[in-house]
Amino acid sequence: MRIIIEAHLVDDREQTERVQLCAFERELTTDPIGMSLAEGKALLAAAQRYFVRGQCAGISCGHARCEVCDAKLSLKGWHQRKIRTAFGLVQVPSPRVRYCSCAGQPDGATFSPLSKVVPHGMTPELEYLQVKWAAHLSYADACSLLREVLPVEQAISVTGVKRRVRVVGQELELASERPSSNPQPQMPPVTAVAVDSGWLKHCCPPRRHNRNVNVVVGRACFQGGTTRLYSYVHNQVPSSSARLDQFLDSCGVGHDERVTVVSDGAGEFQKAVDGTARPLCRILDWFHIAMKFRSIELCALKFPRMLAPNGRLLRDEVQACKWLTWHGKAGAAVARLKEIHDVLDGKDELEYFNLYWSVRRTWGYLSLNDRYLVNYCRRHHRNLPISSAIAESAVNQVVSLRMAKKRQMRWSDQGAHLLAQVRVTDLNGELRPRAFAVPWRPPAKLNGWDDPFLRPYLQA
Repeated sequence: MRIIIEAHLVDDREQTERVQLCAFERELTTDPIGMSLAEGKALLAAAQRYFVRGQCAGISCGHARCEVCDAKLSLKGWHQRKIRTAFGLVQVPSPRVRYCSCAGQPDGATFSPLSKVVPHGMTPELEYLQVKWAAHLSYADACSLLREVLPVEQAISVTGVKRRVRVVGQELELASERPSSNPQPQMPPVTAVAVDSGWLKHCCPPRRHNRNVNVVVGRACFQGGTTRLYSYVHNQVPSSSARLDQFLDSCGVGHDERVTVVSDGAGEFQKAVDGTARPLCRILDWFHIAMKFRSIELCALKFPRMLAPNGRLLRDEVQACKWLTWHGKAGAAVARLKEIHDVLDGKDELEYFNLYWSVRRTWGYLSLNDRYLVNYCRRHHRNLPISSAIAESAVNQVVSLRMAKKRQMRWSDQGAHLLAQVRVTDLNGELRPRAFAVPWRPPAKLNGWDDPFLRPYLQA
């Protein structure tokens, strides 16, 4: 059995051009059912070539005359233009047309109609696929996957995928900094914003710069359970507070609306909260507080009969301090931890060293962030966030799964920042094929297949 697939192009004068796209030979008893992956890719590539050639022919004919005076434009010549599409690389003839005298251009100035339609030599769909898969996989894996399922062997490369991610990430960065003129969609109220950070290996040699890339990730929680992410590298933005304001504006939060920010004791979050004019309320993450008390409890297991200054067992006193902090009485908890610290400070035995430093770190952590301690019990019963675990999961989504875990990768500050913009946009469900610039002049109707602007397409 032989299967022949043809395409018919019918112009405005009802003239039809027929072309054979592909032909398959099949044995009904031995061959598998349907087309193979290679045959399907070949069919898509052939249909795309024919489709793109017809569209480019119409665009070329549409620019044969001046749009102002309708004078016939002269051709300087033809050259071949490569257009990368989601179904293969298509090479088409591209005319170079001289401007009309009424256009106000210098004598001999020319333009290419196809460069107005596809300014980057790539269709938005192919760019979208490259950026979307590169946001979840490494650049090489994303390129390999697209080549496996689409006929794009000659249309993409690993370097090209990386370059596309950076270009789109830069556009998303500029779009987030500009105030949007479009009305924001109605969104439910924000219950809390949790912020955390992750660290990546820097690409510079360790001998020159022994440092890491700090990626800050935040997640806004809305009433009803929906969430939204944002991320940045701290030295790639002019202001952390401005970045937080832009994110809250995109979430539909008014400038006079009070928002709770949950974070740990890191300094960059303090700058973000203090630098904004919004009525933000920052609270300390309960998870980190509980881990501080947990370290004291583990060290106190070596001294089961040790007494606190008030006569209670040390482990019971530590539990009491923890639950005082839980119920919003952090001042009393800090004072009682200070008494334990002073007692341990007078002991010179080496066996008390770990217990002493665990108490010291917990006491210093709570006293340094005492203005951010709230009644966690009350917030918990009201189903309000008390932990930055939602932000830690966001760090795992944005940073760890793509850039760090099981990947021995090194990053520059700019590269990590731009990829984070693309990945966050995709995780929020907002990544779309970008709209290219509107063509300089819309394609005109074909004036029959004898049009001189169509001769290179008929000869191709």
